[in-house]
Amino acid sequence: MRHLKSSLPRGAVDRGGICAVLAVALVDVVTGDEARFLPAYAIGPAVSTRRGTQLAVIGTGMIAALAAAHLALSDGTLATRGGLSALTVIVLFTGFAAVAAKHRRRQETHLAATRRVAHAAQHAIAPPLPAAHGPVRMAASYASADPHARIGGDLCEVVPIKNGVRILIGDVQGKGLGTVALSTALLGAFRESAPSETHLETIGLRMSCALLRRPDEERFATLALVELTSQGHLTALNYGHPSPHVINADDTPLWADTAQSGLPLGLAALADSEPGRHSTTLRAGDRVLFHTDGLTEARDPDGRFYQLDERTAALRDAPLETCLERLRADIQLHTASGLQDAHDDSALLLVEFDGAPAQNLPGLSRHPALEHAPATPSVEDLGCTVCAVTACPLRTTIEDRRPNGI
Repeated sequence: MRHLKSSLPRGAVDRGGICAVLAVALVDVVTGDEARFLPAYAIGPAVSTRRGTQLAVIGTGMIAALAAAHLALSDGTLATRGGLSALTVIVLFTGFAAVAAKHRRRQETHLAATRRVAHAAQHAIAPPLPAAHGPVRMAASYASADPHARIGGDLCEVVPIKNGVRILIGDVQGKGLGTVALSTALLGAFRESAPSETHLETIGLRMSCALLRRPDEERFATLALVELTSQGHLTALNYGHPSPHVINADDTPLWADTAQSGLPLGLAALADSEPGRHSTTLRAGDRVLFHTDGLTEARDPDGRFYQLDERTAALRDAPLETCLERLRADIQLHTASGLQDAHDDSALLLVEFDGAPAQNLPGLSRHPALEHAPATPSVEDLGCTVCAVTACPLRTTIEDRRPNGI
């Protein structure tokens, strides 16, 4: 048998199947001539089906048949009905196993190609964020509601601009892969407008337009739009999203709360859609955690929500990536199952301002709430005159804000 195995081409036998054949042969030899287990040699090609190729299954079946024939010949039962029946069973098992192995290999090839396409698509939709840009260092962590996906309904993106970065963190209504189409549309609108638009409000309107242009989607999205300059000036617009968590270099935790949070995108028709606004000035070493509600809505077995404000120490005394790993581990410990509430998507972005201390500006306190009066874009600026969306609440809002309805 060893000589036959060595004479076969490489890959013509399966190790697992051969081990199964040898195990049956060993039992057969130990029990002696009084009991033969000739049909049991069919286990060899059956085991080979799990991992072997079609050729390996056939080669293993040949070895199993020869081993059974050798033992049957030694005790004179080869030409009997029992011996011939056993060999027939082995041959039939080998044939069925070879067909199954061929089908399995075809499915594996198709699955591998599908995974490559899915990986490329996911990478195109959510490429890795840069580790740093200018004086801003950052690290991100994403957990999808679908354990086999790297994307879902939560949004996280950073776009460099001339004097800093612009950040998007958001959450589309729903969970998992069913929200990918809408989150991709919002990401595309942000990536297109964030590098060039002067005001964050205009970027928010662009994203609102991208959402409203999808008439098949009856969903909304919460998000925060943030601009952080190289001087440490941070401005955040809040569209119904959890507020960023500011951790000063002296370990003082603060919530970047707004006086009034705006409505989520997609609900502008219900009321005034003015976003909440918060401005502050960061010093060197200050960190800001942006997150979606998959973090704060994670519950323990007793239904208690995760208390982020009690765990700020985990976000300070280590590299950014390590801090996010600690936070993920702490969430898993809190939920006692390693899962977010109802398998929710969860996006985390930890940013550290590593630039020179910003100059104190006249009348600007450490965490002020500034009035904002950016230039209101016109309906022509946003392309409303050619847009296919009818009865758009954004157009009505823009016209109402302009003096005398001009």
